[in-house]
Amino acid sequence: MLLRNFTSSSSSSSCSSKHFQQTFLLNVKERAGRQVVFSEGKKKIKQQQRRRRRVSLSANVPRKTAFSSSDDPSGPSVSSSLSEKIGIIKSKSSMKSSRDETFPFQRRDLVMLRRANLLSTSTHGVVAPFPFSGCVLVSAKNAVVAETFQYASGTEPAELQAIDLAGEEKCKGATLYLNMEPGCSLGGDYLVNAIVASKVKRVVIGMKNPLPHLRDKAIQAMIEAGVQVDCLSAFLLDSVNCEEDEEVDTGVETIDDLRGDALRTLKGCFDANENILHHVAKNRPLSVLKYAMTFDGKTASVSGHSAWISGTQSRKLVYLQRCLCDCVVVGGETVRADNPNLTTRKTEGHVPTRVVISRNMNLPLDYNLWDTKVAPSLVITEEGKNRSVQAKLRKKGVEVVEFKDLSLSKVADHLYDRGYMRVLWECGGTLAAPAVQEGIINKVMAFVAPKIIGGSAAPSPVGELGLEKMTDALDVTDVTYEQVDKDVLAVGFLPSSKSIFHVAKEAYKKEKTNRSVISSTDSEEEDLVQIKFYKAWNEYGLLSNFSCIPLTIDGKEWRSVEHYYQAMKFSGVTSVEASYIMDDIASQQSAEEAARIGRRYQSLQPNLLRQDWGQVKIDVMRKALQVKFCVGSSAWHLLQSTCRAEDLPCQLIEYSPRDSFWGYGFDGKGENWLGYLLMEIRDTTNLRNENFEERGDP
Repeated sequence: MLLRNFTSSSSSSSCSSKHFQQTFLLNVKERAGRQVVFSEGKKKIKQQQRRRRRVSLSANVPRKTAFSSSDDPSGPSVSSSLSEKIGIIKSKSSMKSSRDETFPFQRRDLVMLRRANLLSTSTHGVVAPFPFSGCVLVSAKNAVVAETFQYASGTEPAELQAIDLAGEEKCKGATLYLNMEPGCSLGGDYLVNAIVASKVKRVVIGMKNPLPHLRDKAIQAMIEAGVQVDCLSAFLLDSVNCEEDEEVDTGVETIDDLRGDALRTLKGCFDANENILHHVAKNRPLSVLKYAMTFDGKTASVSGHSAWISGTQSRKLVYLQRCLCDCVVVGGETVRADNPNLTTRKTEGHVPTRVVISRNMNLPLDYNLWDTKVAPSLVITEEGKNRSVQAKLRKKGVEVVEFKDLSLSKVADHLYDRGYMRVLWECGGTLAAPAVQEGIINKVMAFVAPKIIGGSAAPSPVGELGLEKMTDALDVTDVTYEQVDKDVLAVGFLPSSKSIFHVAKEAYKKEKTNRSVISSTDSEEEDLVQIKFYKAWNEYGLLSNFSCIPLTIDGKEWRSVEHYYQAMKFSGVTSVEASYIMDDIASQQSAEEAARIGRRYQSLQPNLLRQDWGQVKIDVMRKALQVKFCVGSSAWHLLQSTCRAEDLPCQLIEYSPRDSFWGYGFDGKGENWLGYLLMEIRDTTNLRNENFEERGDP
């Protein structure tokens, strides 16, 4: 016990000297308000300080130190069982001193990487998922001079922001810390050239870029330019044992001090970008099954009543999870039973699509999900089912997609084709069971409430899986637990993913596939190469309207083609409101937000849309594209590189399954007008003056 006040000096002096020394040590400046320090505690603190000064990775004396969450903002700790259970470090001899050139990372490097990783998540839930990147620039004098992050897909990279913010003088000899290898939508080596030109001495990277067309590209280019590059995943990932029958366990302790801290930092980088890792590794979005259940494992009462199982704080977390996803999936049974809204409860920011899977289209027409002014809705059904309901839903603005022989695998593939990275499944046990069984679900998020409802017929989170023995049960691995008010949140991976390390290794093995050769059935016709583009982070993402390349059109600056296109919907309208809408669109930081604002106003206030929009929209798009792809620009060089891919004629396809006018469309029968306009500009600005057969306007 700390004694801060004494009744008298005599009472203090009456204590025996021996007892005084064994119990506590009073500081001579106690009266000035300084804290009493125990002799034993002080001794331990000094020992820890001395050990931290010695940056040692000796494998003979591994330390097991519990790190608090405040030590690392990027994620949970890595357990010592990583070494003991599965041999996460292949051998003790691999744990070399941090002074060894084979492991060039110091404690400060890891702290800065975690800071960059935390910055990368700044817009989680604000914009649609994309490869999140953050940056910390530290000057040659070891001062942090810039902290930046990429706001959204296609916007200015974090590295460029940091270099501009710091200025030329502070960049000289500086160290650039990045949570992920640079990947720029501006084309070519634009970003690498900017880093090299800034005279940055060293670049420290958390993880390689998982996208096959970007992986290792920036790292090799910077090394060839004379920049020292150290990548954490390149040093550590190979040492992680991810055998098929083994589990990567993460707990609260760490293996060897610095090496364990480095492994924990790497895991934090992977966690922040688990969406893109799954997207690359599985060729499908990361699918998270979310449910709330009672202590006895029920998701509703026998009567089907389920509002509310979890508490208020848990429901707020669910709203946040919806913000983090591209779409929220439910089945027709959930729609009929609960009439859900499936919204984020926010008035601005990213709005996920609400997806309903219904095989027979037995859906009520007056339910909340069909209010598309609140959020977009998509219904996926089997071909030919209940045409009248389909027509009525389409009239309400709901998108309806039909599949022949509907299956959940086809649904997952379709969501991947739409560019979705993360999907939240909030369905009942009937739909969850086949989704788990077919390996669609990668991760489980279970809210357990301190309630018991009972009932042998009450539903459970997952329906019938056909498993009869407990030895056949599916293991949930890499589990974390969190107290949420009175509830407990448990999150873990299913066998389809196992752990973030398994997924990362799988992603880094993937090769790029961005072109397809179409063989002609007519012997007189030449084979054709198709190049597909859609998202700004794809290999040909610079062709997308969502890559934010500034344009100057008619004396006004626009952040992207999409900004200009959406604003022009309301141009020429003699209304103060129309002018306000145009300014609102122009002010949005990302093309994604500009499109969302433009489409929303078009839906809510169609009277403000210019009357000739249907006739002029192709010309509006062509005008913006001609400015973006002006001769000599980075965008133009990428466009010209598609002239004759692999010595064959090349067709450009805007691979958007949701847009049948500008894109390819769901069934491949879309008009692909964006692709045709780009081919027109490509061939008319080709320095070799190759002929192009123009397609007439519709």
